[in-house]
Amino acid sequence: MTVKLETLLDRSEKNMGSGIHPVVKESALEMVKLAYQEGIFVQISAGYRSIEEQAKLYGQGRLGYIYDGKNYSDLSKPRVTNAMPGQSYHNYGLAIDYFIVSDDGKNAIWTIDAKWKRVADIGKSLGFAWGGDWSSFKDYPHLDMTGGLTYSQLKAGTRLIVKNTPAMDTGTQTIKSIQRTLNNRYNAKIDVDGYYGPNTKKALIKGF
Repeated sequence: MTVKLETLLDRSEKNMGSGIHPVVKESALEMVKLAYQEGIFVQISAGYRSIEEQAKLYGQGRLGYIYDGKNYSDLSKPRVTNAMPGQSYHNYGLAIDYFIVSDDGKNAIWTIDAKWKRVADIGKSLGFAWGGDWSSFKDYPHLDMTGGLTYSQLKAGTRLIVKNTPAMDTGTQTIKSIQRTLNNRYNAKIDVDGYYGPNTKKALIKGF
């Protein structure tokens, strides 16, 4: 029996966690829906990750790694990330990971094939950036939506994707994705023009 869309959406929403940014969450679920329409069954495996969870991941495969006075070293597991606590967009609810599932929804498929790349393309059309496009380290399950914010800005307390940032020429697609989500979720009735103007700002703050 083919896995139901509702099953993939429920699993994905649970895996993203309560700390995921609402716009990122809505866009991720839309990606799952659009992929399903093409016969590709995708599930979100991770979203928000706490600082402590990031320290635990970073400690894998590293000898004597200590963060905030606690030893997170775990040599029994391989290294899986080069991002220290606070250096991952997952820590700010702005990133997700995904994988393909079998037709019955019971098995994860990690083969980077045409289906996998098609999901990445769908994600990018919704405003995500794909880790598979990175030049140095390829992170194929990873998608993030940062609105151009740096880790320094996020650490300084800039939580929303564009709330405390002026209009960004490089973030047009991200802003359009935000505008579409605001219209669909909150009936904001704003133009999807990629411009971070007063109407978008007002709707974003109110919606959040």
